[in-house]
Amino acid sequence: MQSNNVVMFPRPYNGPVVNESPSMEEINQNTDMMKHFHIQETITNIVPMIFNQLDIAGFELLEEDEAGSQNNLKEGAFIVEGLRAIMCRHYGLYHPFQDVWENVFRPEIISGEAALKIVDKLDIEFKKKDN
Repeated sequence: MQSNNVVMFPRPYNGPVVNESPSMEEINQNTDMMKHFHIQETITNIVPMIFNQLDIAGFELLEEDEAGSQNNLKEGAFIVEGLRAIMCRHYGLYHPFQDVWENVFRPEIISGEAALKIVDKLDIEFKKKDN
């Protein structure tokens, strides 16, 4: 039993107790996850504004037909995924639409100006997403 007048000195400090450091693969996965999160948050915020502006201009993308189904849903989804692909490219991430763009547009010179022309025939094989 210790008496109350004895001062106990602390043990020597050997630094914080740290479990194993994360691997570079885990760090890269977390970084990519944060990039995808930022892209999704940006899409969530800007797409309604873009669609609203198109609607105001008279181009309602998600209009319903007589049967009550949205007949332009695919076109709207194409726009959204196109925006997502641009943002992925900015971060160095892969998106399948990047393959689409590389195969849909052919560089061409029109009246001395560089332009892009849509190809007449399309045959695309998407690469597999690296996980």
